[in-house]
Amino acid sequence: MSNSTILSASAPASDADVHQFRAVVVDMDAMAQSGFSKISSIARMALAALQGPPRPREDSDIINVLKAIWHIADDIENCINSRAEDVGANYIDEHSHRRPTATTAAPAQEGGVK
Repeated sequence: MSNSTILSASAPASDADVHQFRAVVVDMDAMAQSGFSKISSIARMALAALQGPPRPREDSDIINVLKAIWHIADDIENCINSRAEDVGANYIDEHSHRRPTATTAAPAQEGGVK
């Protein structure tokens, strides 16, 4: 199955294409629910710990909580993007792709760095 088959307005999608596209959407929904549920739970636990009775807090605990949130968010983002790419329906932020080019092109347009 080609990506253009699923997304083409001129060619009707086959039953297999629709089935694969639906499977990808279900997978993405499951990943989002799992990942966001984990992030929500971690945030609620961290908030409960901060609102609890005063006690010594370890910076390493805060660091580990933030790293866990960071890891889960990055992992779910990559998984969802990968599944969307499988059917040619992934979002591409054109602005973020233009920024590195604009940054490297700027000195050349201004006569270079001296």
